[in-house]
Amino acid sequence: MISRARITRRTAFRLAGLVAGIITLINVLIFAILYFVISQQLSSHLKAHINEVRKTLIDVQGEESDGFQELSAMVARHALVAQSDEDIYLLTDEAGKYISGNVHSLERFSGFRAIPWKDLKLVGRWASPRASDAVIGTWTPVKGGFLFVGDGNGDIKDAQRLLLTGLLWGICLSIVCALIGGYLLGVKAQRRVAEMERVLDAVASGELHLRVPRNSLSDDIDHVAALINAMLDRLERLIDNLKQVSVDVAHDLRTPISRMRQKLETVRSGPDNLTLYKDIVDDSLDEIDNIADTFDALLRISEIETGARKMKFVEVELNSLLANLGDALEAVAEERQHTLRLPNGCADRVMVLGDRRLLNQLFINLIENAIVHCPNGTDIDVELGGDLQGPIIRVKDTGPGIPPEEREKVFRRLYRLEKSRTTRGSGLGLSLVAAIAALHDATITLADNHPGLVAEVRFCGASTSD
Repeated sequence: MISRARITRRTAFRLAGLVAGIITLINVLIFAILYFVISQQLSSHLKAHINEVRKTLIDVQGEESDGFQELSAMVARHALVAQSDEDIYLLTDEAGKYISGNVHSLERFSGFRAIPWKDLKLVGRWASPRASDAVIGTWTPVKGGFLFVGDGNGDIKDAQRLLLTGLLWGICLSIVCALIGGYLLGVKAQRRVAEMERVLDAVASGELHLRVPRNSLSDDIDHVAALINAMLDRLERLIDNLKQVSVDVAHDLRTPISRMRQKLETVRSGPDNLTLYKDIVDDSLDEIDNIADTFDALLRISEIETGARKMKFVEVELNSLLANLGDALEAVAEERQHTLRLPNGCADRVMVLGDRRLLNQLFINLIENAIVHCPNGTDIDVELGGDLQGPIIRVKDTGPGIPPEEREKVFRRLYRLEKSRTTRGSGLGLSLVAAIAALHDATITLADNHPGLVAEVRFCGASTSD
C-alpha cells in the first residue's frame, strides 16, 4: 500500500505544486493585463459615446435666440427615457441653477470624472436595478449655461466581473489539474521507487541475481535504475570472484600445508638425523615463502585496482621498454629451447602515459606465461604496432593455446587450467596483467594464433612522436 504522505513528498508532486504556483502567477499577470487593457478600451468607448450625445445636444441649440429653450426641451425628453440606460443629463444656467435633466444639482468640474450613484441627487424614483456603481460624465459650456452628460459604467463593471470570474476559474482549474497530475506522477514514481527498495532489500538479504525493472520512458528514474543494475552486476561479479578466490586460496594453501605437516610428522616419528632435519626445514621454508608470495601478489593486485598509482603516471616509451625485456627473458627462453623475438627497432617512438615498472611487469608476465606453458621449441614473437586509437602490443606463440571457454577465466585470481594444482605457481600472473592493463585504461584479449595463442594489449589515448 502506497502512503499518501510519502506521495506528497515525491519530487513529482512537489514539482507539480511549483508548476501550479507558476501557472497561477502567469494567469494573474495575463488577466491583470487584460483587465487593464479591456477596462481602458471600454472606458474610451463610453467617453466617445458621451461625446457623441453631447455633440448632438449642442447642435440642437444652434445659433437661434431660442436655442437654449430647445436644448432644455431636448434634455428633458432624454432624461425621461434615460433610466433604463443609466444616462444622466443636467442643464443649468450660468449661475448653476437647475433648468432640466434627471439630477437636481451637480458640482462642475473639468474633464471626465466618475461620480458614485450615492452622490447624485436623482430626479424621480429610479426603481430599476443598476449594473453600474458610478456615472462617468463631463461638463460642457453652452450658450446661456452648462450641460452635463454622463453614462453608467455598467458595461465596464460587467467586463471586469467576467474577467475576475475567468481568472478565478483558471486559477482553480490549473491548481486542481497540477495537483491531480502531480499525485498521479507521484503514485507512479512511488511504485517504481518501492520496487527499487524491494530489490535492494532482497539483494541485501543475499538474492544477488535480482535487478531493478526498467521501462521504455528513459526518464531520470530509469537512468537511476540502470546505474543501480550496473552496480549490482559489478557487486555480483565481485562477490563471485571473492567466493572463487576464497575457494582457490583454500585449495592452494591446503596442499603445501599438508606437505609440511607430513614432513614434520616424518621427522618427529623418525630417527634423530640432523641432515634430514635441515632438509625438511628448508623445504618447509620454501613452502612458506611460496604462500607468502601468493599473498603478496594478491595484495599487490588489490593495490593496483585501487588506482592510487595513477597519480605517479609519466610518459613511457614502449619501444625501449620492450627492447630491454630481452636481457631478462632471452636466457630463460633459451633454456627451454624457445625462439623469442622482440621488436628491435621502430621508426617512431611510441609513448603511453603510465607506470614504467608496472608496464614492465605486465609484459614480463605475458612473455613468461608463454615461455613456461609452451612445449620446448616454441616460437614466441612480440610485436609493437598501433592504429588511430592507440598502440597495440601482441605476444604470439605457437604452443597449445588456451581453449576459448577458458580465455576469460584465466584472468581471475588464482585460476589455473591445471585443476589438480600439483604444479608450482599461484595462478596470479594473468590476474596481475589484467589489473595493470585496467589501471592504464588498456584492454587485453586472447585469441587463436593458428596454432598457439595471441595475447593483445591495446592502449587508448596514447601519443606517438618521431
